[in-house]
Amino acid sequence: MLGRTSTGEGNVEEVDVVIGATGDSGVFFDNDDMLDNNDTAGGSATRGATQQSIKAYVDEYALKYSGVEGQLEVSGFSTYRDLDLSSVVGANRALVIMQVFGGNNSTNTYFRTKGISIKPFGSSNNSGFGASGGVVGPATDGDGYTCVVITDENGVLEYSGGNNTATGIKYRIQAYQKLR
Repeated sequence: MLGRTSTGEGNVEEVDVVIGATGDSGVFFDNDDMLDNNDTAGGSATRGATQQSIKAYVDEYALKYSGVEGQLEVSGFSTYRDLDLSSVVGANRALVIMQVFGGNNSTNTYFRTKGISIKPFGSSNNSGFGASGGVVGPATDGDGYTCVVITDENGVLEYSGGNNTATGIKYRIQAYQKLR
């Protein structure tokens, strides 16, 4: 038998739970033992979470499939441009897994968290030296790679390219996970 009373404030709800058959004394958890807190802001080291609280947390922070696609243009590896993914991942830090492919020219592309100083090594266009990157090929070949990168606290990445200009480079957000 389960009993539930609401006595909390805001989205925090304290619960009474009795586990056992009707007429059985069972095990009693009172308001001090269970906490229903959907945003995990009022977490406790000594109180148990309800199924609803656990589900809300998992729904918020689980890895999610996206499939959203877009296009980029690159011109030189010394200039980074913003790629705002906040409409997909939210205005928060997120781990992003994405495919990068195609374009009108073969070139290197690099992705990094907005605002950090990591960049490709030296003055060449060596892929992967300090930033998530790879080589993309002409759209007819569909050559590309998958990279993993973290957005800044606003859901924004930075990207750059190799020595030559390339347009029509496609990206596809395969999955993302909101970070705390």
